[in-house]
Amino acid sequence: MLISIMNKLLKIFHVSLLILMNGQHIHAQFGFEYDPTIKVIKDNSELQNAWAGGLDYTQFSIFDFDFDGDDDLFLFDRSSNNIRVFTQELVNGVRTWKFLYNAATHFPTGIEYRATMVDFDNDGKKDLFTYSIGGLRVYKNVGNAADGIQWQLFKNIVQSNYNGFLSNLYIASSDIPAIVDVDNDGDIDVLTFHQGGSHLEYHKNMSMETYGIPDSLYFHLANECWGKFSENVNNNSILLNDPNFPCVGGTLPNPELPPLGETTIENNENSRHAGSTVLALDLDNNGVLDLILGDVAYTNLVSLINGGTTPNSNSAMVSYDVNFPSNSTPASMYLFPASYYLDVDFDDKKDLIVGANAKNVSQNEKSILFYKNLGTNTQPSFVYQRNNFLQHEMIEHGKGSIPILYDVDKDGLVDLLVSNLYRFKNESTKEGTIAYYKNTGTATQPIFTYIDFNWMNLNTLNYGLRLVPTFGDINGDGKHEMILGRENGTLVLFQNNGTSFTSPAINLKDDQHVTIQVGGFSYPQLIDLNDDGMLDLVIGNRTGRIIYYENIGTSTNPIFQLKNPNLGGIQIQDPNNPDGYSAPHFFRHNDTLNLFLGGVDGKFYFYNEIENHLNVGDQFNLVSSNFLGINVEGYSSFAVGDVDNNGEYNLFVGQDLGGLYHFEANPLSSIGIQEASNLTRFEFFPNPAHDQLTIRCNHNGLTQLTIYSIEGQLIDEIQFYNETVIDISVLKSGIYLIEHKVNDEQKSTQRLVKY
Repeated sequence: MLISIMNKLLKIFHVSLLILMNGQHIHAQFGFEYDPTIKVIKDNSELQNAWAGGLDYTQFSIFDFDFDGDDDLFLFDRSSNNIRVFTQELVNGVRTWKFLYNAATHFPTGIEYRATMVDFDNDGKKDLFTYSIGGLRVYKNVGNAADGIQWQLFKNIVQSNYNGFLSNLYIASSDIPAIVDVDNDGDIDVLTFHQGGSHLEYHKNMSMETYGIPDSLYFHLANECWGKFSENVNNNSILLNDPNFPCVGGTLPNPELPPLGETTIENNENSRHAGSTVLALDLDNNGVLDLILGDVAYTNLVSLINGGTTPNSNSAMVSYDVNFPSNSTPASMYLFPASYYLDVDFDDKKDLIVGANAKNVSQNEKSILFYKNLGTNTQPSFVYQRNNFLQHEMIEHGKGSIPILYDVDKDGLVDLLVSNLYRFKNESTKEGTIAYYKNTGTATQPIFTYIDFNWMNLNTLNYGLRLVPTFGDINGDGKHEMILGRENGTLVLFQNNGTSFTSPAINLKDDQHVTIQVGGFSYPQLIDLNDDGMLDLVIGNRTGRIIYYENIGTSTNPIFQLKNPNLGGIQIQDPNNPDGYSAPHFFRHNDTLNLFLGGVDGKFYFYNEIENHLNVGDQFNLVSSNFLGINVEGYSSFAVGDVDNNGEYNLFVGQDLGGLYHFEANPLSSIGIQEASNLTRFEFFPNPAHDQLTIRCNHNGLTQLTIYSIEGQLIDEIQFYNETVIDISVLKSGIYLIEHKVNDEQKSTQRLVKY
């Protein structure tokens, strides 16, 4: 019975995939699904979120993403405006954070610079505050347990009354303001630095005073110099009780009753604001908010203690600490630290998280400080724990990770190398490195064990950033040579002496004895492109092209001749700059060449029809520029191989944030080619899932759902209209097949990972 069920499924759902592109349906052969189940070991422990993709310049807040009653983590990374969600889960009786793949699809598009969750209307659901030109945009959380997370634009631009003049509540794009109830009246206020950069403005929300409920964002400037301090515009030093304008002699003498008729948009300061981060919390339990500040040009945090006892009393800051928290290891984050107050270790006490905030400048591999609260929520005491919170449970190697599959130690098991665009070394140095993860598993169950972040000590050879290796036997000696791509656009050839790669020869030459130079950031791959039995050389470059050098030599003496400076007619570029950073990965499937191509835009380009299209002027067929919806927001790269020898491809995806995603091909995950008018869309999330699964189908009639174990055993049958939520907590951890059917005809089967 079980065999017949599986055979039936396999007959119905052969390897096929519907890709929607420019209104057309294209039949492809690869149906990859996100799969975090391959174990990764570091320091003798399994990484809990190994395939979460990394983090760099991360902003933290909490909200209930899945409406299960507990807090989940919402992360916004400034690197490429990346959105990440970690759900709170109970695994074997222990609370933990679990990465949710592709969470960005559940949020509005166009979020940039900053994003945080704040419940402004007190409905128990956190709303989304993000950047709008010159200020804030707000999306209201209108989701629920049945429909999942949903967003509705509430304010495209938040305004404030500047002493009689209504204007954008100004917040610099670089800044992170405090969005918090300053006066404890039940609605959300804003503390942000004036555009001059010295004084903190208090924008009071008048929702409670005007309407009696906190469902509006109706602000007025209540204090031009909240806390009566100033921050030096040339450094981050603090002046308490600033005697200058506007702390004294400003246009708002009474912070609660501003006079009308004057504006404060401009003042007598000539300075311009550079960048600050603001966290407002009550550090000493005196009933008024204190501050923790970060500055764009400094590594430290500065805390300021408010000497008042009641809100809105125009109280002054009475002391400050430039080495906060001075009771522990003071925070030091290069560069532009931002602090966040939330419980991250499940003890119901809010901890201190400090992240880097300067894109492409700050630390990256270890850029999230965790200070555990050993005090209380009313009087916290922060004690340093680690400098790589969440990152320590991931593959994480800086910026722009690049996966390479290669049997490094020649034990018959494919190992994993992870290169990068760069990793932060110190305040003045970035370096390119290649990490080595040895496969310590078996031929059918790989386990990647971290060995070294700096394989072969390549960072000592002054080859620059983004070192990209490719391997192949180009001289017929039975051993693989290594060709290494360099930042300057040239190549280095390493010989293989049987135990290691040696004798690096820089500036690999072509058939004319001219140095191969592709114009910066060479990304080589050895592949027999023309099927003549010899490895050719294809090279991606900074401008987004692929350059093809044909091997016109012999099996023992390779000679590379420039065949096509723009292979396939490909040139991918970021529309905002001339860079492309093409990352080609050619591979053969059923003796047919395919190309997976990454680039600086983070997209997944898939090309076929490559054979017989290698000459100048020929073009490959672009199957999709957004294949499978996989988009890592920046610096995508790909490696394909069958590392578990199950006959299905594994796909490893490099990305902007320095980590990796892993996918496995699932021949049961796709549907056949149909007309768009008849296409039924079926989805479920989250996947992997633990307790509940939300299932949607755009079919207007009854949808039939059947769940099988991976062995083909019938688990459950369900019928629903449009959407349903099912309880899967009773299922054992493992892989399940979900089959859906409408009108007793149309079917698809997808794989669910239950943990």
